[in-house]
Amino acid sequence: MNQKEITLLMAYIYNNTDRLEDEVKQLQSNVRFRRIDSADSMELTKSLIYLEAFKEITTHIRCLLNLCPDEKEKTGD
Repeated sequence: MNQKEITLLMAYIYNNTDRLEDEVKQLQSNVRFRRIDSADSMELTKSLIYLEAFKEITTHIRCLLNLCPDEKEKTGD
């Protein structure tokens, strides 16, 4: 990969992680400040699972591309 492609990939990961974290924060705020129902709970659960899956998958992608040697040590690969 050239430097431009690496920069684009890292920007994509950063922006989507930030967006997903903001979504989780908003849903958590909704749960705190109003009466919740099962739909609210399911939506928050789905968002949390999606965020964690996105983080795990992007960590594996970066490790496969040798873009995160410190993360590779944490995962034990």
